[in-house]
Amino acid sequence: MLHFIRERAQGWVAWFIVGLISIPFALWGVNSYLTGPSDIVVATVNGESIQQAEYQQAMQQYRDRMRNVMGDEFDPAMFDSLEVKKSIIDGLIEQKLLLSVGQDLGQRISNGALLQMIRSTPAFQKDGQFDADTYSMMLARVGLSPERYEAELYTDSIRQEISNNVQRSTITTESALNNVLRLEKQTRDIAYGVVPAYSLFEQVSVTDDEVQSYFDTHQTNFLAPERASVDYVELSVESLSKGIAVEESDLQAFYLENQNQFVGPEQRKASHILIEGDDTAALELLDTITERLEQGEDFAALAVEFSQDSGSSQDGGDLGYFQREVMDADFEQAVFTMANIGDVSEPVKTEFGHHLIKLTGIKTPEGKSFSDSKADVEQLYRKQQAEDLFYEQAEQLADLSYEDPDSLDVVAEALSLEIKTSQEFIREGNTTGIAKDQKVADVIFSEDVLVNDLNSAVIEVSKSHLIVVHKNKHVLASQLAFESVAPAITEQLRFEHARDQAAEQGEVILSKLKSGEDALSLFAENEWHATQTLPRVSDDVSDQVLSRAFSMAKPSSEAQYMGFTASNGNYVILKLSAVTEGDYASASDEEQDGLYSHLSRTYADSELQSFINSVRSDADIEVFEQYM
Repeated sequence: MLHFIRERAQGWVAWFIVGLISIPFALWGVNSYLTGPSDIVVATVNGESIQQAEYQQAMQQYRDRMRNVMGDEFDPAMFDSLEVKKSIIDGLIEQKLLLSVGQDLGQRISNGALLQMIRSTPAFQKDGQFDADTYSMMLARVGLSPERYEAELYTDSIRQEISNNVQRSTITTESALNNVLRLEKQTRDIAYGVVPAYSLFEQVSVTDDEVQSYFDTHQTNFLAPERASVDYVELSVESLSKGIAVEESDLQAFYLENQNQFVGPEQRKASHILIEGDDTAALELLDTITERLEQGEDFAALAVEFSQDSGSSQDGGDLGYFQREVMDADFEQAVFTMANIGDVSEPVKTEFGHHLIKLTGIKTPEGKSFSDSKADVEQLYRKQQAEDLFYEQAEQLADLSYEDPDSLDVVAEALSLEIKTSQEFIREGNTTGIAKDQKVADVIFSEDVLVNDLNSAVIEVSKSHLIVVHKNKHVLASQLAFESVAPAITEQLRFEHARDQAAEQGEVILSKLKSGEDALSLFAENEWHATQTLPRVSDDVSDQVLSRAFSMAKPSSEAQYMGFTASNGNYVILKLSAVTEGDYASASDEEQDGLYSHLSRTYADSELQSFINSVRSDADIEVFEQYM
């Protein structure tokens, strides 16, 4: 199966964030309250230091970017491993190496080019034109001055330019593309038989001595897990916002200062004629309808006569007003690029068929009055005030919980926070409560909290949610009674014995097949599956069968056989009788274009990494993992 990557940015805010993430010194969230001394060095590159604060900022930016990309799937614990930390350090090292190479080669970015980058950034524009006030305001929101942003944009552009030059040196040939397509579209003639473990399960018996022996040998597998509960305080923008005092005059002032945030989106009204199908007849019918429109016939009447959209045809194809990101992307593109009311589009293809679209109305964005937007104004006002308070109290939370480490009473009283008590947690796999975030669980079971009975350091659950914990109760792991686990051990051993017996029988059958005996005579009814011609991905057989079959050597004159134990305990014997190379010419234009783009990116990335590895091998690099 061909896998193609399509990326889509959601609006200018997302693009702006991604752009800033590429600058390694941008400051985000509350990290500045929590970082260590700025002179701690985590790595050196040819004598140039990478400081701990720089590393921590890069780590936070990576986490923020992945949070935006992953959404609800984001798990902070994924980014606390040593491998991730090393990858962040490697990225910073590579940035310094690329900058150094660019400078050595005389790579320069002119002031004019730099100015054009800034002026063409949508985030810095107002009404489609660069706006100096917007520029300063957007940078201030992320803690950057124009001077610092421009300096970092310059160095980042140098690095990007040298990277682009290396990547553009690669060539993706038609031969390489065709070879990959041949492999991707390859088919194999496969037959297979199954020796089922479940049919042997009932015949297997396990003695009490075997069960006892297994328990004695694997006692660490049968422990009631270590558990702990904690007292904790939490500080969050959400909770602070609920306590913000709100005056009508404050809301009105906030509304006036931020009036541009309360402008609704542009809406357009359209009618369409849908002709289902993707064949010549559909396009010919659209041509006929277009000709009748050009002759002056009414679009709505033709929609009633021809449109196959049952939901709108009787209304003359009317779809009403809608804004962007509501309709199919291609349909929406056609509607929002038409210049004048009354314009009719060329045929537009979507997954539903082909459309003729008529633009029948435009509602330009209009600002909402204070009364109409008061609820939104209050929500944003509370959030802004809470964020300011949050950053202030975050520093107090860190200081007070450290200065009075024996309890949470002082910090709770100073910041008016409630001391809560958690449920009991285990070290890993919690699904509810504060410890479902593995980062929090790791802190709960740390030496400072469990052994030294101290307050934890501030735990950043998210950019706007902090927690400090203190031990309430700790229960050590304990051995489960043999009687409670004996039934489970018995079933496990019976499965293993049945699996092993299936494998023994399968090996005997495999040997006979290789000697030329007929498969139908060796397998029970319905256990041998006749030859099928299958691609790399198919719903007709399991992925385990396909992956093994496509790993087998191509047969010469005689069929090839192999056997393996499947995850369900069955023993599977494969017969590979033929391999047919894929016909690259049969790939659609979309498949070829997508694969070409994928290969080009792969080759370019590989070339860049080889270049970096070469430069790195000649560099003097030292990493101090203890400061990561």
